[in-house]
Amino acid sequence: MPLTPPLLTPADLARLAADRAWVGDGSALDAGQVAELAARWEPVVRPAEKEQERFDLVDARGEPTGVTAPRWLCHLMGLCHRTVHLALRTPQGLLALQVRGLHVRQHPGALDLAVTGHVRAGLTWDQALRQEAAEELGLDVDPQAGQVAPPGPQPVARYCRRETDRENPPEHVCHVTQLYAAQLTAHGLATLRFADGEVAGLYLCAPAEAARLVAEEPARVAPGLAQSLPYYLAHRGIGDGSPSAAAGVDRP
Repeated sequence: MPLTPPLLTPADLARLAADRAWVGDGSALDAGQVAELAARWEPVVRPAEKEQERFDLVDARGEPTGVTAPRWLCHLMGLCHRTVHLALRTPQGLLALQVRGLHVRQHPGALDLAVTGHVRAGLTWDQALRQEAAEELGLDVDPQAGQVAPPGPQPVARYCRRETDRENPPEHVCHVTQLYAAQLTAHGLATLRFADGEVAGLYLCAPAEAARLVAEEPARVAPGLAQSLPYYLAHRGIGDGSPSAAAGVDRP
């Protein structure tokens, strides 16, 4: 498990606020400026090795700028990068939510969409979705594999989310998320496996129950589910289908 970054001093936090005001969402940064920021802040936050994986910086529509930055710097500065979410339903129309592993650093044990993950540098949205589904659920999203029904995962919505998960140690999020939806086959539901430990199990529920959890029991729900569920419900024509219910979401 990655170590918790150290608390920043008041002077560090003031300098960070100044740097964040300068970089904005990161879409205007060049590679040299990213390297300068990394050199300045790495000795301060001492990121774990896992936090060094690189993401493409993107604009508010999710288009890569041609510059990459490490995960820890993206989350320290609020630099916009990409994530993918997959909503899976069973043949009976239930949502298959993941139960996050108890050892994960963020939101352990919480309910989330079936697949959520970052898009690593150089990958397309579809490539990242295939990779995350295989890693988290042992799921092959190619309909020919028989685990999901044709036509396979379909894009539902793309949106930008900006929020502060914590103030000290700081974590500022700017995610451009591509949401997909797909239907599991009976074979697919029976053959899911949780190989990497990020997912502890599945929670099957009606879409209305998922909406109730988001509204009435937010402590049980991870941000991915809370943010993407209104878009999924709108796609399925369930409830009022109002994406505006997702607080902190900007339409690109």
